[in-house]
Formats: sequence, C-alpha cells, structure tokens
Amino acid sequence: MGKVPRRAFGVCLGLLLLAGCAEPSAPERLLARGAETHYELRLGGTLAGRLTVRRYARGDSLTITIVSIVDPPGGGRLQTERDYRYRLAPPHELLHGQQRVQLPQGALFRQPLRTPETLETWLAGAAGAGTQGAVLDDRGMLETLQRGESFLLQRVAQAPVLPEAPEPLAPLLLPVTASSGPPPQPLRLSGPAARLWPPSAALPQASQPRDAVLLLPQPAPAVPKALRPRLAQAMERVRAQLRYVPGAYLPQLENLPPNAAGDCYEFAALLQLALDEAGFENSTRLGLALNAEGTGFGLHAWNVVFFEGESYALDATLNRLPAPSTHLPFPDDPAQQLDLQLALAKSQLAWVNGF
Repeated sequence: MGKVPRRAFGVCLGLLLLAGCAEPSAPERLLARGAETHYELRLGGTLAGRLTVRRYARGDSLTITIVSIVDPPGGGRLQTERDYRYRLAPPHELLHGQQRVQLPQGALFRQPLRTPETLETWLAGAAGAGTQGAVLDDRGMLETLQRGESFLLQRVAQAPVLPEAPEPLAPLLLPVTASSGPPPQPLRLSGPAARLWPPSAALPQASQPRDAVLLLPQPAPAVPKALRPRLAQAMERVRAQLRYVPGAYLPQLENLPPNAAGDCYEFAALLQLALDEAGFENSTRLGLALNAEGTGFGLHAWNVVFFEGESYALDATLNRLPAPSTHLPFPDDPAQQLDLQLALAKSQLAWVNGF
C-alpha cells in the first residue's frame, strides 16, 4: 500500500498548471499578461503550496516556465519545474520541453515533457480544462480554480511564504475491529468521508444514515482459465522489474534502472502499461484495501481488466489474481478522490456484524 493521494493531487495540479497559462490566443497576447503570475494553493483551507508562471521571449522562441512547491497529503515537500519552449513564428512548434522534480527525500530527477507540438494546440486544450471550476478576470487570466471541496488555487500579488516543510507521514490506515461473522461482512464508514463515498450498489442510498455509509465487499469473480495465464504473465513481468518499498517514487516508467523500487502506485502504473501492450482494455483503481493483518484499511492502487463484458481485478503489489474482494475503489473523479482522502483522516471504519 502507498501514497495514493499523489494521483488525485497530481491530476488536479496538472489541470491548474495548464489553466495558469490557459488562453487560446497568439503568443503576443500570452506575453501581454506580464513576466510572472503567482498563485497560492490551499487544501482543505490550509496553505499547502505555491505556483509561479513565468513567460518570456528570447531570440526566436517563447518560454513558459511553471514552478510549483507543494506539500501534498501525507507530508513531505515536492518541487517541480516545467519548461516549455515554443517557436515565436507560426506554426509555433515545440522546441524543447523538460521537467525537473525534487522529491521530499532530496532526490532530483530530470525528464522530457510530453506536450502538444504547437503552442496553439496546447493553449486550446488548456483553455478547455481550465474553465471547469475556474474564475477568470476580464482579460481571461485565471483568478481562482476550485476542484472539488478541498482544492483551491488563487492568484496573489506575490509568491506566498510557505511554512516549514512537513515531514513525510506514514500512509493513512483506518483501523477496524475484528469481524465475528463469515466474510464478506458489511462495513460502516462514519465521519466526514461518509457523504463523499459512492453509494453502495447493494444498499439503497435512502436507507443509509446521513453520517454513515455501508460498503459491502463482494466475492471476487473467478478469472477464466483462458485469461489467467496472460494476466499472470503481465504481473510476473512487473514484479521482475520492481521491488516494493513503501513511499518509493519513480518519475518515469520507461527505461527502469536495475533494482528499481516503487510502491503500490508504481506497481499498478507499470502493470497498466503491460496490459496495454498485451491488448487488454484496463484501468487503474485507487481506493482502500484491507491490510495483511486484517486490522485496518489503507490507501492502495490496483488494476481492473475488462474482458467479454466482465471485469477482473488484479493486484501486482500483493501478487493476487483476482485481487481480494476487500479492495474498495474510490470515485473516478480525481477531485472527488482528493476530497475523500482528506476526509478519511477524520473518519472511522467498523465491521457491521450480524447484518
């Protein structure tokens, strides 16, 4: 199990980075916004990061640099700098794109950026992404960007001063008391996360208390014999490339170094690539999973394969095919995932015996 908030937070941050420069216009109009724009990022009302967008023309090129310093859920400070350099003359093609990431542990990674080949294409896509939950001023510049209930980006006059970087925390674990009945037992989720959890398919939403949600783990469907060897081979390939280290981070999945380390998110992301190459329709799931001791549910990532109208969960981290039925997926929307993960830290889980 690992630092699942990274994906939900990363998707939200990716949208706001684009929105910070978003306007489907010519390079000269982009430059007219000024040399720098500053933003503060709040998560759950608390200052959790800052972002600066720099724009300048030099010679025959236009450069956009986006610098972010973020304290994501789970602690630690992540610093990212993205450089995009486009040609000033039409068709404004991409000349260079690079990302530098400094991890909370201090490691620094550099990697190429994959981005649209022309400035117009990039700006058009960014404008569409940035309008969802965004407030623009009369010049079309981003004032605020709200994603879900917990994520707020707001423009400020100068770069805000962040508090001292937090220490990385242990992954979230919601303890549960032992179940006295045969599995699967229902679960009761109480606290602020209850209203954010997707309604259970097994229980009508109207019958649930306002402050609790019942989640019913269902037996995992058996994987067809014809499908099992191919899925097992994809999982074995991933496990041969990665060793599990809680909290480990890989900036890219291509050209992995020997003895590469990752947590559940890296295992799931690498397995998704292997399943894509094998021709399977699949997706990565983020949610809660029961730990090996059966004492609590922690943040986790795993995969689902769609085959002949059925779906089959598999977990490369745990080497389980199918994945245990006690894997409980979050909503698909990244903003909802972030809201839910922040709320889970103030919520409780309990088995409901005799249901």
